[in-house]
Amino acid sequence: MLIRKRTFLGGALLLVLSFPASLSAQTTFATITGTVTDPTGAVVPGVTVTATNLSTNVPTTVKTNEAGVYTIATLKEGIYRLAAQNTGFKELVVENVTLEARDHRRLDLRLELGEVTQSVEVAGGATLIETETARISDTKNADQINALPVASWRGMWPLLSLTPGVAPSISGGVRFAGGNDNQGHWSIDGTTASDSNATANGPMYNYIESFRELKVDLANNSAEFGTVGQVTVISKSGSNELHGSLFDYYVTPFFRARNPFAQSRDPGIWHFPGFSVGGPVYLPKIYNGKEKAFFFSSYETSRGSSAVDFFTPTVPLAAWREGDFSGLGTPIIDPLTGQPFPGNRIPMDRINPVSTKLQERFYPLPNVGDPSLFSLQNYNEQLTRDWDPSTYFTVRGDHHFSDRDAVFGRFTLTHAPIRFTNGPLPALGSANGKRDTRQVAFSYTHTFSPTLVNEFRYGLAYNNLPYHGSINGKQLVEELGLAGLAPDLPDIGGVFKVDFSGSGLTGITQWVDFTDPGYRQFGHEFQEHLSWFRGRHSLKFGGSVSHYTWGDYSAPFDLFGSSAFTGSYTGHDYADFLLGIPTSVSRSFPPKQLDRRRWQHAIFVADDFKMTPRLTLNLGLRYQYHPAWTEKSGLASMFDIDSGKIVVPDGSLSQVSPLFPSGFADIVEAGQLSLPGQTIVRSDRNNFAPRIGIAYRPWGNDTVFRSGFGIFYDVTPVTVNFGGQPFVFSEPGYDNRTTESPAVVFPRVYPATGPSGTRETPGLPAAINRDIRMPYAMQYNFTIEHSRWDTGFRLSYIGTATRQGNWFYDINAPVPDARPYVEKPRRFPNYPGITYTTNGSGNRYHAFTAQAQRPMSKGIYFQAAWTWSRDIGDLISPWSGNIYRNPYDRRVERGVEADYPTHRFNVNATYLFPFGRDRKFLGRSRRAVDLILGGWESSVIFTAATGPFITPVYFGPDTTGTVYAESPEAPLVAFRPDQTGDPNLTDSQRSVNRWFDVDAFTAPPLGRFGNAARGVIKGPGTNIWHMSLRKTFFFRGENGPRLRLEMMAINAFNHPNYGSVGYGYAGYGAGAATTPVNPGFGGEVIYGTGSANWYDQAGSSRQFRAGVRFEW
Repeated sequence: MLIRKRTFLGGALLLVLSFPASLSAQTTFATITGTVTDPTGAVVPGVTVTATNLSTNVPTTVKTNEAGVYTIATLKEGIYRLAAQNTGFKELVVENVTLEARDHRRLDLRLELGEVTQSVEVAGGATLIETETARISDTKNADQINALPVASWRGMWPLLSLTPGVAPSISGGVRFAGGNDNQGHWSIDGTTASDSNATANGPMYNYIESFRELKVDLANNSAEFGTVGQVTVISKSGSNELHGSLFDYYVTPFFRARNPFAQSRDPGIWHFPGFSVGGPVYLPKIYNGKEKAFFFSSYETSRGSSAVDFFTPTVPLAAWREGDFSGLGTPIIDPLTGQPFPGNRIPMDRINPVSTKLQERFYPLPNVGDPSLFSLQNYNEQLTRDWDPSTYFTVRGDHHFSDRDAVFGRFTLTHAPIRFTNGPLPALGSANGKRDTRQVAFSYTHTFSPTLVNEFRYGLAYNNLPYHGSINGKQLVEELGLAGLAPDLPDIGGVFKVDFSGSGLTGITQWVDFTDPGYRQFGHEFQEHLSWFRGRHSLKFGGSVSHYTWGDYSAPFDLFGSSAFTGSYTGHDYADFLLGIPTSVSRSFPPKQLDRRRWQHAIFVADDFKMTPRLTLNLGLRYQYHPAWTEKSGLASMFDIDSGKIVVPDGSLSQVSPLFPSGFADIVEAGQLSLPGQTIVRSDRNNFAPRIGIAYRPWGNDTVFRSGFGIFYDVTPVTVNFGGQPFVFSEPGYDNRTTESPAVVFPRVYPATGPSGTRETPGLPAAINRDIRMPYAMQYNFTIEHSRWDTGFRLSYIGTATRQGNWFYDINAPVPDARPYVEKPRRFPNYPGITYTTNGSGNRYHAFTAQAQRPMSKGIYFQAAWTWSRDIGDLISPWSGNIYRNPYDRRVERGVEADYPTHRFNVNATYLFPFGRDRKFLGRSRRAVDLILGGWESSVIFTAATGPFITPVYFGPDTTGTVYAESPEAPLVAFRPDQTGDPNLTDSQRSVNRWFDVDAFTAPPLGRFGNAARGVIKGPGTNIWHMSLRKTFFFRGENGPRLRLEMMAINAFNHPNYGSVGYGYAGYGAGAATTPVNPGFGGEVIYGTGSANWYDQAGSSRQFRAGVRFEW
């Protein structure tokens, strides 16, 4: 038997270590461990310890080893009875031991002398402090998930705001304890719920009825986990008793406050009905699944009366539409004569027919203020549309074949029609989409012995999002009669884009289509874990393999043409528009269908080593290998700076666009440069991630000192260019001022030069370091925890330092000096600006957290946490909202990151009023009294935080000569300005229309970059209360059927919490307030936008929700 066990163990280890794996490999089992002693304190080996799940009556039994230590490590989350038996001692029973997912619970047991038929019972309860590992985590159980008033809708996302150290990133992701937003992983039941880019498969978390627990691990995870942050949701399962729920939650106009930028209060009514049911599988006279087979299923949906879209654009005056600018103090110049138009009026026969069609179709007349005087946001409209219902369905089954074998499986689907405002003008209509997601989870656990357990898991994640605009771009081009666009335009949604700079007018712009398959993603994940308990060691070996695909057909924003008007010809942007003479134009060519693919691999070993009964070491090593993306048809490319050539995968030269001009740039296959044939960049194979942690209890189990260090790698590798140049021809925008007379006048929207109307100077694919490395974070913490008064107290310092982060800059930018751009030497003089991605950026995050948390005890639950944090770095990316200042000096980009406030305080609490049956007061009252006074409870969430750190940006003509241009004329740019003073106003000076002082910035001079640093503007803070009140009617006691009525107020005191601030410097009317629909730029506050909406709903005006729920 011993030989057979060792043979299996060696084979299993070999299998695990040779099995390619993904970083998401993980188990959700909880662990109970402890030492069994006799009345003298001596350890007792050979004691039988049994943990029995109270809902399923399934037992798990182990024996203490020679050191008197027992470890039960394969327990599902739930409530347990723990029993210890040994000859000569009374049986010791610990009741109601509550375990959470991946809980590591210490329960030391002291036996009393006596007969084994005698028993001693003690209370277990929930974990107050973490005593066995270095990790820092936060858990919310089903009661808290349902009770806490986090948002007007029932979803998991807002619950993340209750975990200290979790913050939304400026790019729309989530950051955990200072890690970047590519250092988190999302799972349900231990299998992936992430998309192919490692971000959460959002709709899976939008409903909560099927979830029994949310766990967030955000510091010093074991080697089992690959990322800084882990978000794990555990689904509900059936039990020996039939349980269910039937509910509906209404969001009503009652007490709803008006968005201060809206004309009126939103009148819509929305509700979220659903049901759930779970229990043993039972077929009368055929099968009784009690204590063996269980099921659970839930269905949820959202319904509503209407949805409201708010529009507050800035539109041209009626006089302007007819060419009358006589009300302006500045002259309107006739570009044909160089003299002002008589009376400042453009003759009607000079107004371009295309411009007339555009303004008649898209621009309404002003309806706010004096219609004859120009002002910002001079048009308001509120449009009501039907609510788009969505659905969520899940079904789960569990089966225990024996004490050794158990399986579970789950299938979840969501269907969510999506309709959103497709631009800042009402005439642009709405985009219509359909978000479909699926997830499959399967697990098989086999227990070879109490000290050797194996688990296999499989997960599937599917996500698809096609959407279509209300305006057909091809038809619009034909109606306008536009010329100069790419041939063979597809029959999809889109619009001819028009931008204005100078007047503050709202442009014509909208999203273009993601046609079927839209944004389709598949993720397959296979996991294997082997747990081995030997002496003082708890060893775990694991690995998995994951494969992701990502297909889409996404059109570029200027597929149907784009034009920008700055007043270069007449002195006013709208007058230029009426004449049909843009300052610059751009276009794109039809895209190709893409099918990207990648693999993820990892293996790990972890050991919880009990050096002494009071000291535990958490040791581990992880290896990850993340090959770069590939494209099924070979439609990948990059510009290689070492050779000065465009690189494509082997066998892909035949797919190069025939429009790409020969001789412009050499195109070679990867093998010719000794690069990988399909990924075209070399994958990083050096990703070893050691982990070490310590947990020390010098004075018993009430106080613990914990510390840890670990290295964590990014989830996904950097991507090369897919489907663009040279497979789909692209070219830089055209500056209409490069010729003496404009080459582009409507209806022509692009100059007719080059082969097939293309420009002689096309664009290049972005450049990537052929040996780019995977970014990683080093994380460390020191924590002291103490339990007293049924409360756990925690003081923690967490530090996270990201290294070799991705750094993006223009490698072809000339050294700044007083010469025009076109006269300066560049590394590649024949090419325009080249975005180059390499390693080098990073950040350093420091945070101190003081937390007190009390699980529900004596009618009170609370969690209160204050966090001070500082995040300094240069983690700039093209989508982060920050723009680099100087590509020759990365050090000047180091500044305060925007995502973490300096101070954040959060309290979430629930109080059970002590009146009525089974409560402290009136516990034996009559039923009539209990119906009135009994069963009341209230919950509250309070959040206060300082504001984000915002970076200023200059918008306008290039004043520095540092940005690519094809002529001496200055191109329109967005870069860092000069800072001339403190932009932060005092509280008394700040207003919605003027949050910071735009006069503290100015355009930088010729020959150098702007000197403004990142994060110099302090954004608006948060101060918000959410409250709820519930009344429960019990039938046949607290364990019987019950009816619950609920009232909830989000932002109960209607305190204005502004989501973000427009950070631009230049532009007409800078500093004006604007709406969520058209943010604009200036010194303005944007109400209710940004990440605060999903994070803690701080951007919302007061909302009221009522609910009714029946449970049995």
